[in-house]
This record gives sequence, C-alpha cells and structure tokens, in this order.
Amino acid sequence: MSENSIITELTPEQQALIPVYREKWRKIALSTERVDEEKATEAIKAGYNFFDSEVPDIEFFDSPKAALKELSDIYYEYKDFSILDDLRHPLINYPYERSHNTCTMEERTVIEQEILKIVLEQNYNIHTQLELEQDLDEELLIPEEHMLGGIQTDFLIAECCFYDFCISVLNLSHNQKKWEIFKNIIENCGWIFDLDSYCIISNRPTSLSFDQENNLHESNGKPAIEYADGFKV
Repeated sequence: MSENSIITELTPEQQALIPVYREKWRKIALSTERVDEEKATEAIKAGYNFFDSEVPDIEFFDSPKAALKELSDIYYEYKDFSILDDLRHPLINYPYERSHNTCTMEERTVIEQEILKIVLEQNYNIHTQLELEQDLDEELLIPEEHMLGGIQTDFLIAECCFYDFCISVLNLSHNQKKWEIFKNIIENCGWIFDLDSYCIISNRPTSLSFDQENNLHESNGKPAIEYADGFKV
C-alpha cells in the first residue's frame, strides 16, 4: 500500500485486536520497572542520529522532580532541541490534520476513537500527571517553553498504540526507521528533557496506587505515584 487514507472500516478480525494492542501499551504506561539505562541510551542516540545531531551527554535521575531540578540549574547553558518533532509522524501520506494531537478526539472517525480510546480511559495518567507537573512548576524556576518542550513519554502511549495498530494490523505504509526510533524511545524511557548536546531522562515510578475506578489515587496513606528518591504525589 503506497498511500494511506482515513481509516473508515475494520474487519471483525482487526476489530478483535484493538483491545490486545490497547492492553499491550497500557502495561507499558503502568510499568514500574527501572529504566534499562543501556536501552534508553541507545534509543536516545538513535533519535539524535536521525537528525544528524551530535550524540548528547545523557544523565538519568530517579524522578521527574530530580530531572527538572537539574534542568532548572542548566537550562540556560544549552540550546533547545526536539527529538520527536518529525519522528511522531511515521505513517506515510496519512492526512496530517488527523495525525496525533492535531485534531480533537471528537473530530476523529469512530474507528480512530476506538483505537485511541486508551487515552480516554487512562485518567490515572492525565489527571495525576498534570497535578504532578503543577507541583513541580511551583517549586522550580523553569521557563514554560522548557516544560512544554519536555517529552512526557506516558502522554505518548496512546499515539504509539494507534501507530502500532495501524502498522502491525492494518499494514499502513510507514517510515520503518522513524517508527522503530519513536517506539523504542517511548518503550525505554521515562520523562525526557532533550537539549542540544545534553539529554535528561527521569526514571519510572517505583509504585502506583489505584482507586476502585482504576484511576491513580492515594490509598490508605500510600501515594498515587512514588519514585525511588522519595518524591511522591
């Protein structure tokens, strides 16, 4: 298939695979395993190499707060750099106005909404992480453009789920190199703050707590999210 168009219909077999891919990426989003620094480093290097950019110095921190503390100390020393600008569009000739966050869920087709439903169901991600980001903003003096420029990999799980399904099940044409780099970054890294010649990576949380509706929530004195360095929400 040389051209991709808006998805309008799935076979029963394809429809049956949607929850399989959603569960696959949900598990990645909820992982509390420590980041494999070797795999994360290789993923980041591949991203910078894709843009013919110098491989950056890469440092790992135990939590987003620790990563942002480092960023607040050094942000003025480096130029901005975005590792995912182009990598986030691996499908070939798929209408740009329908790619990732360029249109709302309401504007998408029913099929697209079903595949991307993971982003609607995972309130644990959206609400709690926004609260986390607000807490961090109040304590650290970081320009807004740097906060917005960071890669909150858990926010990109829905995109990866969508692209994985489109590529693996629907066989849509895609740039394989872009897809592999994008997928590896999201699978192997926590939050990322990518600068020119320097890259900061936060580790994953060590524990997650959920309420009865399966949303991240403090329970019995246990925080909703906790990191290895003691930072918690």
